[in-house]
Amino acid sequence: MKTIRSEIIIAASTEDVWSVLAAFDLYPEWNPFIREVRGKGAAGERLWFKARLDGLPEILFRAAISELVPPVKLGWSIFLKGIFEAYHYFEIVELGSGKSRLINTEEFSGLFSGVVLFLLESRFRKRYQMMDQALKERVEGKKVQPVLQPLQLLTR
Repeated sequence: MKTIRSEIIIAASTEDVWSVLAAFDLYPEWNPFIREVRGKGAAGERLWFKARLDGLPEILFRAAISELVPPVKLGWSIFLKGIFEAYHYFEIVELGSGKSRLINTEEFSGLFSGVVLFLLESRFRKRYQMMDQALKERVEGKKVQPVLQPLQLLTR
């Protein structure tokens, strides 16, 4: 199993961090990695995701919420038995003094996980860090830079 993990300290309570992290409908406003989530945020529910990695077209995938413990843990799983499995989860740890630690982790396994990570690991790491920073800025009330959309050709 291969793991990618990032962390960031946010000047807010776990509840405040959770309120932004769990509001899937607002991801397009602030999240530079996961651009859209469709579905209900309930345990066992299937969600549709649209994500962006540098230099690639948008990635569409389906996952199921596998862990939901407000306001401290949210996780979803992608499962293609033995071929490719990914478990992405967020943990929010109360640090006291109005601060929390966000831990953003994804665990990969399965036959094709090594190939996927060989090709994309640095892009995943970069986008996780960007997502963590954008979440921090959103929660702390700072202005988040707009996510640049790809140029579209205009026709007359």
